[in-house]
Amino acid sequence: IANVNIGTSGAEIGGAFGGEKDTGGGRESGSDSWKFYMRRQTCTINWGDDLPLAQGIEFG
Repeated sequence: IANVNIGTSGAEIGGAFGGEKDTGGGRESGSDSWKFYMRRQTCTINWGDDLPLAQGIEFG
């Protein structure tokens, strides 16, 4: 189940069910529901002309 730029309805069939804890509405409908489906990710963009290699590796 993927909802992009919209919250869950709380009635998705096959979705995980949770209790009434910190979010107050269960795993699918609570304000912290996004935390169960997200993970951290880092994306680095090199806008320069050089292409440095990892850990200072050099060829040549």
